[in-house]
Amino acid sequence: MPLSTQSIAPPPIAALRATIVIPAHNEAAVIARTLHPLRALVRSQTVKLVVVANACSDNTAQIAAQSCPGAIVIATPIAGKTQALNLGLTEVARDLPVVFMDADLEVTPEAILGLIGALDAGHLAAIGQMQVNVTGASAMVRAYQRAWAHNPYFAAGKFGGLFALAPKAVAQLFPLPDLVGDDEFLRRSIAPAEVAFVPGCTFVAQSPRTIASLFATRKRALRGARQLGRMGLAAPQAGGLRMMLRAYAKRPREWFDLAVFLGVAVALRLALAAETDRKSTHWERDLTTRCGPLTP
Repeated sequence: MPLSTQSIAPPPIAALRATIVIPAHNEAAVIARTLHPLRALVRSQTVKLVVVANACSDNTAQIAAQSCPGAIVIATPIAGKTQALNLGLTEVARDLPVVFMDADLEVTPEAILGLIGALDAGHLAAIGQMQVNVTGASAMVRAYQRAWAHNPYFAAGKFGGLFALAPKAVAQLFPLPDLVGDDEFLRRSIAPAEVAFVPGCTFVAQSPRTIASLFATRKRALRGARQLGRMGLAAPQAGGLRMMLRAYAKRPREWFDLAVFLGVAVALRLALAAETDRKSTHWERDLTTRCGPLTP
């Protein structure tokens, strides 16, 4: 009796719904893990995936191409996240939403589709809920992250790391200027009423493992916010620290977490006050979670 072979049928072709743009600078250790869950969406042509490997000194581009066949991988010698985003937009479908995603996140296809679907109601942007993976982080970092999670800013989702923009918003806000806080620029440029929060869309970000690396990345974020303030883009929400303090007043067992958070916050502002203007665009990265290959 002849042996039979079983072929695996490719996923059915779907209508293209969005483009995902992922800027990546020296992300060889993590890019495969990020892209692996997205392969089915690319194979079915539900999304178009664009990875922009910018100023990489490693093999980010090659790993991205191998990890997700069908993705468009652009390698450019020009450094900078905003430049990478602008370059990635040259490949998008102009009449469809664009999903922007950091290269070190973990997200499911269902979460991506949830963001895209939320724009059908006419919102300019859609965001999800960030979860922070503190595996391998120091005790001080874990304390800070526990306190930070109580910031009321997160109650309505996280505008950063992963979000979707409607074609109208993309046309209005791009190309981006040269900024440190690109995500925050977009957040402050869109009215809160135009942003849809999708609770079912969760994504995982890796926490820095050391307090020094956490401090560096938080300093970059605050530097970006300061730059935007100088541009006249005010933060849409204020009073978050006061709300955190009131909440912690009822949880004395968690005061250590709050003390760590406040200590880092004060140190950050002192460090920023001492900076000169020539460092206003400096970009610190967390390398503690990129010190070895992470497989999907």
